Amino acid sequence: MRTQILSKAIFTLLLAVMCGFAAQASSPRNYLYDTKEENGLIVSKTIFLQSDNGMLDKQVKYEFAYGANGKVSVKKAYRWNAMVEKWVPFYQAEYTYDEKNNEIQYVYGLWNNKTNKYDMNVQNMVIPFSNYNEIFS
Repeated sequence: MRTQILSKAIFTLLLAVMCGFAAQASSPRNYLYDTKEENGLIVSKTIFLQSDNGMLDKQVKYEFAYGANGKVSVKKAYRWNAMVEKWVPFYQAEYTYDEKNNEIQYVYGLWNNKTNKYDMNVQNMVIPFSNYNEIFS
């Protein structure tokens, strides 16, 4: 009898926890974007999260550099560190374009605080040229 009551209590607790997770996952986060352009090219994008009190909390900032072909050559990402109130490096992606094969090749590296370079977890990737606009997200 006690094990049956205990089983029902555990089941009810688990159900309540799962419902809480589902409610939290379904609640939309309100992100706002500040995109800066120069000569029709996006040079930076800052993402803010609107908190419950209406304040905007800095989250992520992207900076874009362009090559002679007018396409993004470098994308740098920064995270906001509220403790020191400054942007800290997160990752960098360097892009090259292979028009012949219709591909974008890029090298991605995380910021390494020890070396002060983007040399941690470096990866080489290739994506189809049709995915160019994903660079800005």
